[in-house]
Amino acid sequence: MAFSPRRLLPALALALAACAAPQPEVVRATGAPQYPPTQFVELLDRAPDRPYTELGTIDVPGEPGALRAQVLAQIRTHAQQLGADAVILTDQSRMAPASQRLNPTTGTYETIGGQVIPAFRGVAIRFR
Repeated sequence: MAFSPRRLLPALALALAACAAPQPEVVRATGAPQYPPTQFVELLDRAPDRPYTELGTIDVPGEPGALRAQVLAQIRTHAQQLGADAVILTDQSRMAPASQRLNPTTGTYETIGGQVIPAFRGVAIRFR
């Protein structure tokens, strides 16, 4: 069978999609009012004492090597677009599995991986 670039392109596109970084997911709360974007969004580790309205949830799955600050910046950006004043955060970070590989130079096995993959879920809120 002869080489056909037309057969290679769909396989290549599928392979690249599998390697793509996980995308943030923003779900607007049912019936939540729409607000203009905000400039400042406070990041909270628990629900505030003052009254607020939930605007939606923002899930940002990190990837190996991502910095915690990068993931939080993505949450803040999406919350600003929803018109939020703050985000109540839940840390969903996890450890990447460690594996071993043979170092061809030394002839010994070394452990790689085992790093923290930052991930957060946030509830975007607007104060009343």
